[in-house]
Amino acid sequence: MGTLSTRDMANGLYATASAGSAGLLLVLLLVAGRFLSVDDYGRFSYALAIATVIETVMDIGLAHVTVREVARDHGGAPALLRHVLGLKLAWIAGGLVLIATVPTLLRTDLVVARLCYALGISAAIRSYFLTARGYLQGLNRFDLEALVVVSDRVLLLGLGVFALAAYHNVVALGIAFVVARIVMGAGVTLLLGRLTANAGGARPTFDRQIWKDLQAAALPLGFFMISLNLYNYVDTVILGATRSNVETGWYSAAYRIYEGITYPPSIVAALVTPRLSYLFVHDRSRVRAMVNRSVAAAALLGIVLGGTVALAARPIVHVLFGDAFEEAVAPLRVLSGGALFIFCTWILHGVAVATNLDRRLLLTTAIGLATNVVLNLVLIPRWGITGAASATVAAEAVTVALLVAQLWRHLPSRA
Repeated sequence: MGTLSTRDMANGLYATASAGSAGLLLVLLLVAGRFLSVDDYGRFSYALAIATVIETVMDIGLAHVTVREVARDHGGAPALLRHVLGLKLAWIAGGLVLIATVPTLLRTDLVVARLCYALGISAAIRSYFLTARGYLQGLNRFDLEALVVVSDRVLLLGLGVFALAAYHNVVALGIAFVVARIVMGAGVTLLLGRLTANAGGARPTFDRQIWKDLQAAALPLGFFMISLNLYNYVDTVILGATRSNVETGWYSAAYRIYEGITYPPSIVAALVTPRLSYLFVHDRSRVRAMVNRSVAAAALLGIVLGGTVALAARPIVHVLFGDAFEEAVAPLRVLSGGALFIFCTWILHGVAVATNLDRRLLLTTAIGLATNVVLNLVLIPRWGITGAASATVAAEAVTVALLVAQLWRHLPSRA
């Protein structure tokens, strides 16, 4: 029991490092706010939102399936990895086609289009990372997963800051993303090759029947992730398409700070998902108790952190982004008020994945997305960026209520 506890503590530290490294991306975006005009910051944020959504098409749920299946059967992990990588290549090709066409359909800004192309290539390589991360998490190799994630973010931060300082140019920042991801892609390939050297390697494999089975398992999660990322970024996309780059920049600054306070529940979710996947198969009586503890901890943390940021929104915005982003204060206060909901959502998503409620998770998220889109279309014309923030919080509340109703009905009742 002591060994397990020690391992859990170590994994918690590694997961903290992985999730915390997302703060390095936040730092880069803060630096970008200092070097770029609000107008260019809005362009970059819009392009990043488009690329992030299309990245989920490239993964289509395969990373989450990898975590779950590897956690349940370590022996078959190398073979599973090879098939997932093969299937992933097909989806990456489709995602690149979308990147080549969608930006020009939505907007005529050539700078935005170039940014979308660069960030789309970066997203394609990062999609490969997601498979590697899923494989390592399923094996409980949070140490190596942390190494991959932190190295990627450190390199991205270094090259991004260099590009901004040297060129003061938003397209140069996009190119820095591509270069960083190419370097890391080579490193991750070498790592996976060494880990699987005695089990057939990590070369992509084609098998029609296995691909069909993998895709059947991954599609509900894939559609869920697409819905989730649309849910998270649809406000930025709508603002970018219907309002000015400046307003998009203000809102994105507020949303980046808000994202920063949601890293803690992502750490808990990364640890909870593999453990619940195992318990759901081997000891279901312990599942509900673990879920209750995790959700309660996330809710408390959301209240504390969200309330703190809401109270200190103005000095936080001015210190991090500068006086030019004063208009970001109001939407940040609104978003922070919804931290309770998004903190719980992180955990509930992990629970649904671990307990095979993929289709219900997809339905719930699709309803949340539809709510978010409708509210954004109604509120943005009236209240601008504050309306976008209000739509996000309301949609998060709906999503949490639906997830709780679904999960509590199907989780084992005995602790």
